[in-house]
Amino acid sequence: MNAKKFSDSLGELDAKYVDEALNYKKKTKKTIWISAAAAAACLLLIGAAVISKPVKKIENKDGANLPSTSETQDNTPVHYSSLMSTSNKSNEEALKLFSESGYMMDITKFEESDLLQNHCCMIIEGTVEKLYVKHYNYDIKSDKFEEGGVLHGKTDTVVYEVAVDKSWYGENLSGKTVLIEDSAYFADPTLAIKEGGRYVLPIYKCGDKILTPGDEYADGNIMRETTYSTIYPYHPQIAVASDGSYLVSEDWTSLINDYAKKVIIDDMDNDNYWKDKVYSLDEDLFASQMNDLIEKVLE
Repeated sequence: MNAKKFSDSLGELDAKYVDEALNYKKKTKKTIWISAAAAAACLLLIGAAVISKPVKKIENKDGANLPSTSETQDNTPVHYSSLMSTSNKSNEEALKLFSESGYMMDITKFEESDLLQNHCCMIIEGTVEKLYVKHYNYDIKSDKFEEGGVLHGKTDTVVYEVAVDKSWYGENLSGKTVLIEDSAYFADPTLAIKEGGRYVLPIYKCGDKILTPGDEYADGNIMRETTYSTIYPYHPQIAVASDGSYLVSEDWTSLINDYAKKVIIDDMDNDNYWKDKVYSLDEDLFASQMNDLIEKVLE
């Protein structure tokens, strides 16, 4: 049996026997049982030569052909500190506001199917030129305590001003500046969206009012800054590193393959859930994987 067949066999074994358990609150250890035949295949594969897997040549949304690569697989981990600019600024108000709110306690993890289920209308790439918190105070009609009474409502959002230079999916907004407004902020100091940072953001239209469906307006400010919101603000967004690579959380299962490199997040506590769950993809690999994902999930 040649090295390619062993490689293919191992790939099938990984998919069949390895199921990593993910939980936002704690890490779960899982015992993995592998048959004797599988173990033998693994041992034999150690002595086999590494077979390079070329990334297929694709065409981007502008019609230009992206170059293919055929380099030998290199899975050497990379350090987060060497990839991200230290000049990008966190918004301290947003970090404090949303980290203290406990808004992440009961959420489910992101799945790529959320793009379709939540009506993703665009996936854009651009630089966050401005980031700020918006406070809404308003009254809604309610007979809960008295007939004809009102209840006071308060909502906080975070707004991103994004200079778009690439549209991966949907309307082409390249060269334009758009506002995106979220009712939640991924408040990890290391992986949170920052001013000056460049990101790939899947977005949808969430309406022009801050009110919860069913609430009847009485008074106050309820008009959102923008109708655009990110599909899932509760995890790290895809970030573009200073070397042009893309940093992707493992939630994006279709984007990560054997060529993705593990990212070592230097300044993160060892017990942080995201410590070992971010990968780096070079520009060509990311483009190929992203376009395949869009075709599979959205088109």
